[in-house]
Amino acid sequence: MTVSGSHALYARQRRRKTRRVLPVAFLAVLATSVVVPATVAAGQSGTASAPPVKVGMIAAVTSPIGGNPDVEDAFHAALAAFNKRGGAGANGSKIEGVVCDTRGDANQEVACARKMVEEGVVATLNDLTYNNPAGVVDVLEAAGIPRIGLGPTNIAEFQSKVSYPISAGVVAAYIGVAAGFAEDGNKKICLVRTDAPTGASFRGFIAPMFSGVGVDIVCDVAVATGATDYTPYVAEVQRANPDAVLISHSKDVATQLIAAMSQLNAELPMGGNPGSFDIETMRKYKDLTKGTVLSESFPYPSKNNVKNFPGLKQFFADMKASGKKSLDPSGIRTSTFGPWMATLGFVNATKDLDAFSSANVVQALQSAKDVDLLGLTPAWTPSKPGFSVFKSSSNPNVYVSRFDGKNVVTEKEPVDVTAFVK
Repeated sequence: MTVSGSHALYARQRRRKTRRVLPVAFLAVLATSVVVPATVAAGQSGTASAPPVKVGMIAAVTSPIGGNPDVEDAFHAALAAFNKRGGAGANGSKIEGVVCDTRGDANQEVACARKMVEEGVVATLNDLTYNNPAGVVDVLEAAGIPRIGLGPTNIAEFQSKVSYPISAGVVAAYIGVAAGFAEDGNKKICLVRTDAPTGASFRGFIAPMFSGVGVDIVCDVAVATGATDYTPYVAEVQRANPDAVLISHSKDVATQLIAAMSQLNAELPMGGNPGSFDIETMRKYKDLTKGTVLSESFPYPSKNNVKNFPGLKQFFADMKASGKKSLDPSGIRTSTFGPWMATLGFVNATKDLDAFSSANVVQALQSAKDVDLLGLTPAWTPSKPGFSVFKSSSNPNVYVSRFDGKNVVTEKEPVDVTAFVK
């Protein structure tokens, strides 16, 4: 089925007026997309006469789910690049970054939120909290600090008055994966997820939305983060006889699971969030991974997608300018894209501000319309009401990509997930 054809199918499905109540889910896979260490990073340029502007980032660096030093480099590179192009606001203020490592700990997440208040940041960019997100919301809401481009993991974050996600979120991304599975004729899906206690509700959370696409979840396999033998998990998947496997886990676990599937000749189509799939792993096991379906609110950041998404050129140029080997466009990881997109959204939404404070930034976000994001996702109106219980998710679009055996190729037209979330 073509993408346009699938959209017609989804439009018919959208006309079903059933309503569903969506429970809260723990989305641990997000930890692979945002991780930065506790340090302060200043930008490299900006206008000397304007006072600097502090922005923050809250994320797990040292946690059982895994860290990603590439994101630290990407955050610094994004700030430096935007400072070089004129900084923030009408007066070209230099942007300074304050980042805090939560260590994947519930108490430390709240401590990091308090650190943002103490440091006087005017906003947080691309932050992620997944063990105590409601506690973080309480602190940042009380301080009136907006969170731009965060990765929401909890209903408290989706409904928070200071949440301004640019992405439609990982839940929406999984709906995009389901759409890709349906296009490929794979209707019975096995979910492979974290064994965290709150992860047990994830199947029930996404199943109604998957059913709206025409896909059923026929098994739910919880994989321990510290597992060393993946054979039992692969066997459990095979017993369910699914058409495909949805992997909702960290990149490290997904890599080991793919290796075990290859060794056991468990040839099943796969899909998930781009942060779970390492490109080198997919290339290494291409006989198994060819056709893997990936989905996110932005196109997959690879050189082969520049033709359809020219805005990627600026991202690659900014990362290359950092001089960091980890950010070289030839081998850059998907997790580095989030900090740059959040910085782009922040700078463009506040471009007319003469002075910066958290209150001024909130005001700018409330009044900004059709913020230019270089065509990397539809123009952003931060205050636009979200869908269903996801009140802050003003962007309901996701892009479906597939691994062709060498590269990940993104479809040009996004999928509107509101067709499947009532």
